[in-house]
Amino acid sequence: MAERAWPLPWLEVAGDRGGAWQYMQYLLYRGAVGLGSRLPRAGQRAMSWALGALMSVLDRERARAALEFIAQAYPNSSERERRALLLSAWRHLIELVLQDARFNERVVGPRLADRFEIELTPRAREAIGRGQGGLVITPHVGMWEALPAILPKLGVDPLYAVSRPPKNRYLARHAQAVREARGYRLIPRHGAIEHLLAAVESGAWVGLMLDQRAHGKTVLAPFFGRPAHSERSIAVLVRRLRRPVVLAACYGTGKPHRYKVVLDVPLALEELSTLDAEGIASALNREMEYLIRRAPEQYFWLHDRYRKAPPVGGA
Repeated sequence: MAERAWPLPWLEVAGDRGGAWQYMQYLLYRGAVGLGSRLPRAGQRAMSWALGALMSVLDRERARAALEFIAQAYPNSSERERRALLLSAWRHLIELVLQDARFNERVVGPRLADRFEIELTPRAREAIGRGQGGLVITPHVGMWEALPAILPKLGVDPLYAVSRPPKNRYLARHAQAVREARGYRLIPRHGAIEHLLAAVESGAWVGLMLDQRAHGKTVLAPFFGRPAHSERSIAVLVRRLRRPVVLAACYGTGKPHRYKVVLDVPLALEELSTLDAEGIASALNREMEYLIRRAPEQYFWLHDRYRKAPPVGGA
């Protein structure tokens, strides 16, 4: 088999904190996750229940932000339903980490595709089949760490993913090695635009997670009906690149290391070309909302999405 041609040189995506204490934290994390990942399924669920319930109580600031986020998305929900989604968010995050720790061992290999059920719309199939590269946008829903592993098998190749590394340098290097063993490469989030442009213009695909609060130069666009800071630079690039924008998500199925992947191209290039940055960000947010609503119990509600954004009803 010919070696994959990468349009960009390899880029290190490493944290900026090193030293003995950081290395000790790295070892402790690896040990805890390694032990947890080898528990039987029932043990992992019990662990996620216990830790999720504990974190829901201890991390009050994150709980406050999450409950506000959930209330915005589901205004008719009860307090009990919102707290159930808060707990689900913690539980899902813990189980994702534990399953992902053994993903390369259990899934990566010649039968990787057997682990995935694929829902690929005709427009997505056509866009991927052009072989011109483009953008893959996904929210933090489902088993997002598993998604890039299957995409090259579907023709989304070569594939890069923009990543913000952990601050711990040792953990960041480990995470990069694990991810890139799945058949894609990382682009550091800091200075990503230049690399993203070069990759896509060379015919590659770049994956982005755009559902969290943006920093720097942003555009306010509705997210679940409330203005939120969204990525302005990506919205501008969508018009400049003139490449397909694929919306994707990878959901857990309830069975260990079994997934369902959804890919669609809901926005035609002709439609995107008529929109300004705010319009593109609003359209992307709307499509990510749809993917989140398909499995809200698997979504990362723990992010403070509306921080520094106008209040409800504000301008």
